[in-house]
Amino acid sequence: MAHRRDAPPVSDADALASPDTYALGVPYDRLERLRARTPVVWQEGRPAGDPGAWAVLRYVDVRSALAHAELFAPDPAEPRHGPVTGAAGDPDLPIDMEPPARSLVARMRPEEPADFVGEVTAELPETLRNTLAGGVYALLRSPEQYARLRAAPGDDDLLDAAVEEMLRWWTPVMRVRRVVLRATSVGGVPLLAGERVSLWLTAANHDEDAFPEPGRFVPDRFLPASLAAQRPQGTGPVRPHLCFGHAAHACLGGTLARVHLRALLSALLDRPGRLVPAGEPVRLRSSSRHGFERLPVRWTA
Repeated sequence: MAHRRDAPPVSDADALASPDTYALGVPYDRLERLRARTPVVWQEGRPAGDPGAWAVLRYVDVRSALAHAELFAPDPAEPRHGPVTGAAGDPDLPIDMEPPARSLVARMRPEEPADFVGEVTAELPETLRNTLAGGVYALLRSPEQYARLRAAPGDDDLLDAAVEEMLRWWTPVMRVRRVVLRATSVGGVPLLAGERVSLWLTAANHDEDAFPEPGRFVPDRFLPASLAAQRPQGTGPVRPHLCFGHAAHACLGGTLARVHLRALLSALLDRPGRLVPAGEPVRLRSSSRHGFERLPVRWTA
């Protein structure tokens, strides 16, 4: 990262905390360097009064922390990213909601530019909007895989696997905070009760030890075990991605997001023609939410 001649360089850990870092996308190179050197690294708090947190970057460590709710509790100070369970135990989301995928696709008129975020999905909740935009961006960035999916629209196993790969590849909520309930350790680093940890879901989902060639969008990476022979060589056994967390505190909106993303993918593949970029996207400046301010697209025959 460029810096003034008389100013010290910004460390990888400090850069992760700055929203400006994400204007050009998730800094996977910085995450990879940190994961290789110090997979659990201290990040100073930026806003006044923020106590800072331990950033956890490896897949095995993030998944382990998510699985141990008796040691790591959700941080009450963290903004809610999705629905929560109400007093009666029912999540405050409509699961019976019919995904408006075909009406969304119809808003993209042939050969006319449209902003997928500001025009096509503007009325959807932010996390769902970011999820769908990430799926669309995966197709735009990987036209050869887009073509492959278009050639097999009735392959339900492949479409389901593509949805899971979109979620892993994009990961709309990049990190979640937890509070340490009692002294423990993660990745060999001792943690004290009351300290905070930042579990980097996007780093875990791009950990090469868990997902070979993590930067590639590979639609058949998550094909079921019975179809393992059809996976690309080198992808190895399927591990569950952590897009929606894991275990007791997994996001209740995960099912809704999958349904909407699956419906959108089907609608895109069923429509004659294909989606192409219509300009440079504008990313969110956020160290926790992975999305776009603008995503210009155009439908072409």
